[in-house]
Amino acid sequence: MKRQFKRPVLLLFLLFSIQIWAQERDISGTVVDEDQIPLPGVNVRVKNSNIGTVTDFDGKFSLSIPNAEGAILVFSSIGFTTQEVQVEDQSAFNITMAVDTESLNEVVVTSFGIEREKKALGYSVQEVTSEEVLEGNQQNVVSGLQGKVSGVTIGNSGGAPGSSSVILIRGGTSITGDNQPLFVVDGIPIDNSTGSSLTVASINRAADLNPEDIENISVLKGPAAAALYGIQAAEGAVIITTKKGKAGSSTVSYSGTFSVDEVLGTPDVQQNYGQGTQILSTDGFSYETQSPFSWGPEVSGAQTYDHISDFYQTAVTQNHNVSYSGGTEKGTMYLSIGDLSQDGVIDGTSYDKTSFKINTSSQVNDKLTVGASANYIVSEIGSTRQGNASGSSYSSLLSYPVNIDIQDYYNDDGSQRMFYNDQTFDNPYWSLENSPNENKVNRLLGIVNVSYDFLNDFNISYKLGTDYFREFSKQVIGTGSLIENRSEGYISQFERENRRTTSNLIISYNKDITEDFAVDALVGNMVEDLKVHTVYTYGDGFQAPGIYSIGNVSQENQSITEIIRRRRAVGVFGEVKFGWKDALFLNFTGRNDWSSTLPQEDRSFFYPSIGSSAVLTDLLSQGGNDITSDNGLTYLKLRATWAKVGKDAPIGALESFLGTNINSLASSAYTYNGVDIGNPELEPEFTNSYEFGFDSRFFENRLGLDMSFYYSKSENQILEDIRVPPSAGTFYATLNGGSIENKGIEALLTAKLFPRESDFQWDMTYNLGVNQSDVIELPGQLDEVYLSDSWTFGNTAAGAAILGGSLFGLRGYQAVRNDAGEFIIGADGLPELETVIYDDVNRLPDWTLGITNTLSYKNFNFTFLLDIVQGQEAYNATKSALAYYGLAEETLGRSTGGTRVVEGVTANGNPNTVEVTDQQYFQQYYSQNAENFIEDASYARLRYVTFSYDLPSDFLDKFNVVSAQLSVTGRNLFTITEYSGVDPEVNTYGAGIQGAGSMGIDNLGTPNTRGFDVGLRFKF
Repeated sequence: MKRQFKRPVLLLFLLFSIQIWAQERDISGTVVDEDQIPLPGVNVRVKNSNIGTVTDFDGKFSLSIPNAEGAILVFSSIGFTTQEVQVEDQSAFNITMAVDTESLNEVVVTSFGIEREKKALGYSVQEVTSEEVLEGNQQNVVSGLQGKVSGVTIGNSGGAPGSSSVILIRGGTSITGDNQPLFVVDGIPIDNSTGSSLTVASINRAADLNPEDIENISVLKGPAAAALYGIQAAEGAVIITTKKGKAGSSTVSYSGTFSVDEVLGTPDVQQNYGQGTQILSTDGFSYETQSPFSWGPEVSGAQTYDHISDFYQTAVTQNHNVSYSGGTEKGTMYLSIGDLSQDGVIDGTSYDKTSFKINTSSQVNDKLTVGASANYIVSEIGSTRQGNASGSSYSSLLSYPVNIDIQDYYNDDGSQRMFYNDQTFDNPYWSLENSPNENKVNRLLGIVNVSYDFLNDFNISYKLGTDYFREFSKQVIGTGSLIENRSEGYISQFERENRRTTSNLIISYNKDITEDFAVDALVGNMVEDLKVHTVYTYGDGFQAPGIYSIGNVSQENQSITEIIRRRRAVGVFGEVKFGWKDALFLNFTGRNDWSSTLPQEDRSFFYPSIGSSAVLTDLLSQGGNDITSDNGLTYLKLRATWAKVGKDAPIGALESFLGTNINSLASSAYTYNGVDIGNPELEPEFTNSYEFGFDSRFFENRLGLDMSFYYSKSENQILEDIRVPPSAGTFYATLNGGSIENKGIEALLTAKLFPRESDFQWDMTYNLGVNQSDVIELPGQLDEVYLSDSWTFGNTAAGAAILGGSLFGLRGYQAVRNDAGEFIIGADGLPELETVIYDDVNRLPDWTLGITNTLSYKNFNFTFLLDIVQGQEAYNATKSALAYYGLAEETLGRSTGGTRVVEGVTANGNPNTVEVTDQQYFQQYYSQNAENFIEDASYARLRYVTFSYDLPSDFLDKFNVVSAQLSVTGRNLFTITEYSGVDPEVNTYGAGIQGAGSMGIDNLGTPNTRGFDVGLRFKF
């Protein structure tokens, strides 16, 4: 009976199974990313069912699904936006997954290239993607960050090709040392130094990197973020991750741009008065026509020239990049070649860079991964002299009066033409032909790395990196120069070999102790060895004209200096992070460094940090109090960190510089030179910082606000070349003392105005930074510290750190006044001048705001960046020089008869009655008085506008091209400012001056440029 019952049941079950099977059908497809690279491991499931699969290594999937009406496939993967697709009558699917930029589990790159969940960090980190770096077509990686990171100030040093860019994160912590952050590429620190920019424009070494090779940049702000990196990262760190090969289909990419540039403008030059010097004698007022000045009589009808405007030309730049990406599940490879060829806005100046990049990785087995990368760069710069340098193009232009034809500079016999007797400077066009300046660098960045997983929860990784470059620089004054003592020519050159080797060993542990409690920990060791070998060679007088080689100078007229600088730093560090319910985190770090640049008893120093973060929305939700809403708060995280970080002394600061035969009275024995006196008692300086902030998202992540509030105090400063009283037995000293406070606010506001499903998208990003850097203490009786390298035209002013004022202050001349505010007039009939500190001047902005807007509709994209910089002062030394030479428009109001009496009183209180010429007034007083040229340099600048078009895929399929884009970009299209100079964004001497630097100093440099780019990029 039972057997008879079982048979119909079994038959019924088989019929039911056949019926279900008949209602199913097979589907298949491929899932790729936005670059058309296959994505393995993507979850593919039928919505509201347990039917699903994952894509294989080639991004392919196949699945049997019920043949039900309205079936929906759901595609999901970490880091990508989940997609839902109606099945309908389709059986083959090609799915492109978009990167999820709104993910609340965002991962960022931190110290040593370690990836961390952003929600677990107790400090501020801001990431810039590859696309954002490339926006605006900046060739210098540092310039590419301008306006894109809150709390970061970037200053360009002008429009000369190969000029440097300065980057400051949260102000500065050093009065005379380097205030720029550490640059790290794929976990290895690299050199971002800049040679002295006093004579010619010098580039910062981070500009050697090809922006096309960069995957993303994480900016670690302040000591807390960079605590594990130690002494090199007191100013924060810029963590650069380069592109790697992707497993799956191989792709070849090309990008190219063609650009034209011109200077933003030139200063207005008066055209009414010509060559001459004003003379006032007992015989009356007259002119001396043999003069380099424009203080002569009116030109009335004669031809005049605008020498400055005519000197600049339209420059052309070409940039081409080709890359290859590919690999298998066992190994990947990335290759690239980039070539940049940039002509300058001054004839004969140029910047050329060629880079080669290879990045490989091999998965030996499930536990062992090995990799290697190499980046070889060759760069060459041709430049002209600038600023106060002898033979500076700009100062020479000012020395030619408006009625002199500056381009008529050769005599019939081929010698340089003089336009007045006793001329002692060269024609700038003659200098471009006969006094070349060149700089060439060959650089290799190489890294090998090994990673091994063991005991389930442990990993050991090791990286060995080298940053090696050889630099050759040559500056020549040609034979036939009119410069005093240089008629036979002069050569100055150096060859530098720079080698930095870094070793990193890290053992990490990651374990979920319980369902709610997790521990991440690491210990590591870092060893860095730096060796810089430089040979300086000078030669006076060439034996054969036109051969500009040190070998063409007689031996008795040659001098050679060789300098070897070495530094070794060893650090051990550790970090432990506790996580509870993946929503509450506590983090501790500690590091001890040993530096060879400090005395043995102070060589070792330790510094810790502690930070925490709490995702309140998750904590409350897990406790049964969900405060989130689709139309309100989506996410809220609080964070706070305290950190301490140290900084060692510069190389050689402990020892005094010795030389022989300092003067005719010295013996042949070694003796102090009276300048470079070392200090064997130096101690490390320390910075303590506090930071707290929050990260919030609203309306399903379409609106986000991330804010940070910070305070730091840098104490026991190591001050270099501080002027001391003669009783000290030297002019300069290096010593400990002084402190700096930095406090500020950072805010990042992001808004996505339309739902992601809309064809039209409008994304906005606002980066706000507010910072104040104050000097609160200096050693002894010092009330200011300035660097002589920042002296401006006529030595009228210099950048300085002011006690009780800004780290980026100013010192210079000022007119002496009595209690009634009247000028005190000297015996020469001119106001007396005295050196003062301007404690109310701040050459760093009070606040900056970068506003980026990206609009897209189907295949069309429109992006622009508006950069607003407010509250900074600039010193317009260029305007001072124009007034000195009689070219400034301010000099047009000349007195009848050429003389005037300056209103004021003499020392005894009597009204001044001494007559002076207009030239004396402007040259000996007006142009020398620094307060006449301190200006508000606030501005708003349209940094770039880019319009691009993505060619449609159905058209590209005909040519087997994966993607292609055409673009047009305009750079620096307009600037709104009250600054009277050409450009309020000035830093003539660039990153070559540390400490108080030359930010906001406009001193006869090449103006910045505006330009247009036409670009093409495609991938196949």
